[in-house]
Amino acid sequence: MQSAPEPGKYLDRVLLLFLLALLLLASPVLAWWSAPGRAWYLPYLLWTMVIVLGWWLQRGRDRT
Repeated sequence: MQSAPEPGKYLDRVLLLFLLALLLLASPVLAWWSAPGRAWYLPYLLWTMVIVLGWWLQRGRDRT
């Protein structure tokens, strides 16, 4: 039987996901992946990655 998770455990994960999304979508990294000659679908791929990672982090929360 699993013990109850710590209250701040999921908040930390969501905060890390937010910071990762901020790094990818609102920093100098933006100039790298939006440069001419890059694949047109790269922004969609990055957004999909952020959404799937968010889902994955939150799916364990439903079990508790």
